[in-house]
Amino acid sequence: MRVLHCPLCSRPYKPRVFKCKGGHFACAACVAELPDGQCATCENGCGFDPCPELDTVVSSTRIVCPHAGCGRLVVYHQAVEHQNGCTHAPCRCTVPGCGFAGLAPALAGHIAAVHYLPVHSIQYGKVLRVQAPSEPGTRLLPVAEDDGRAFLVTVGALGAAAVSVVCIRASAAARPRFTCRMWVILGAVADCNKVLVEMQMTLQHGRYFGAHT
Repeated sequence: MRVLHCPLCSRPYKPRVFKCKGGHFACAACVAELPDGQCATCENGCGFDPCPELDTVVSSTRIVCPHAGCGRLVVYHQAVEHQNGCTHAPCRCTVPGCGFAGLAPALAGHIAAVHYLPVHSIQYGKVLRVQAPSEPGTRLLPVAEDDGRAFLVTVGALGAAAVSVVCIRASAAARPRFTCRMWVILGAVADCNKVLVEMQMTLQHGRYFGAHT
């Protein structure tokens, strides 16, 4: 597949592809950066012209997504983007020393069963209230009733009043997006070693929006 990669930047070709009179190829981005658009490989230098023949090859070459359960044919130059966002991409366990990898629902089950994280059911748009130890590194596992999506909550990551949350999935580029509003209420629990965490996941018009805390 190296023939489908630009020899100057090594990235996959995307239309439009260019060819100089000496027969050397380059992607549009690299041609734009060459001094005066001249081929640096040719001894005397020469300009580049569009190569519609290679454009046709680049646009029509497809590969199968390697993730088990997907099987989708993807245009070659879009393969990395697809694989990063593929819902069948494996998620790896974040616990140090654990080599488990699987789909997001399987990983959530693994974390709960093997690493004994408390599981809390949440509904989009409603506030979940949880009493959690304020010890740094304490983790919780909220799971959405609507679609089974799991979130990993870490309490005390930056101090007793700091809480972080991430969606369990293979890539940060994957969709859907979500909004998470969180509050840590100190002194609301009789046990001084615990804090009250309130969190709300919001689903609007079938989409999640960018996460924040």
